[in-house]
Amino acid sequence: MAIFRSVFDNFLHLRRNGYFLDAVKEFRRYGGTSMNIVNFPEYVYSPKRHYEEIYQETISVAGEVSHTGINTVITLGPYPLDYFFFRSAGEDPVASMKAGIDMAAALIRGGMADAMGEIGFPHFPVDWDVYSDSGKILEYALDVCNDYDIPLILHTEDMSSDGYAKIENIIKRHYRIDRVMKHHANSFDMGYPGHILKSLVASRNNVRAALESGKDFLLETDYTDQNEKPGKVIPVYSVPKRCEMIKNSCENYSEVFHRIFEEIPYRFYRKEFFNL
Repeated sequence: MAIFRSVFDNFLHLRRNGYFLDAVKEFRRYGGTSMNIVNFPEYVYSPKRHYEEIYQETISVAGEVSHTGINTVITLGPYPLDYFFFRSAGEDPVASMKAGIDMAAALIRGGMADAMGEIGFPHFPVDWDVYSDSGKILEYALDVCNDYDIPLILHTEDMSSDGYAKIENIIKRHYRIDRVMKHHANSFDMGYPGHILKSLVASRNNVRAALESGKDFLLETDYTDQNEKPGKVIPVYSVPKRCEMIKNSCENYSEVFHRIFEEIPYRFYRKEFFNL
């Protein structure tokens, strides 16, 4: 496997009870150099301490990853399905998740993390009350990020062109489009109008569609570090493997790499190691 100067996986989850550093070493072995570590959505802590514990664990995990030579971005924030965790525990989901947003913002402002996410809507049909509350939580997060110029990563269902237009209208009422990213995007998303940055799952089909679109994009695995479900969503080495595909299909591959692994991440996250 060829080693490229910078190879960034824009979104993945790691945990000590998963493959953890073995997964990181595999990513590095295939040529990966940096990754965005997002808090792992699991419910092993008490509702009152959920965010405090899960954020500190994510920061600690990222610290250990950095000792392997991999550069890290850290993203913290309430996951949309946290709503059901708090509701089943007899807590107010909206108030609890807003508190989680405030706590994440404080850590980001303190230099302990870099971005807010993954915030938005459940990726499956839910009752209107849940969907409406999720919109309120997203709007609150956008307002907080606007106050402190924090990049925000969205979690949503798969969206049509109308869905993208709707979410962009929400963003524009509360924040700037260029500070918000849609994670877990797919090939057809690149054909929709609009200006929100898309982070695509690094499948071959998605990479081809992204390159053909001529639009800005990032690549991710959305890797979920579970021994019982290895490779979910796709294997941890998928982003560096797609580099070979890009190199073999694009005469200007070095320009593509610079854009998706350095220029766009630096613009969004403002992390110096992207500014090579």
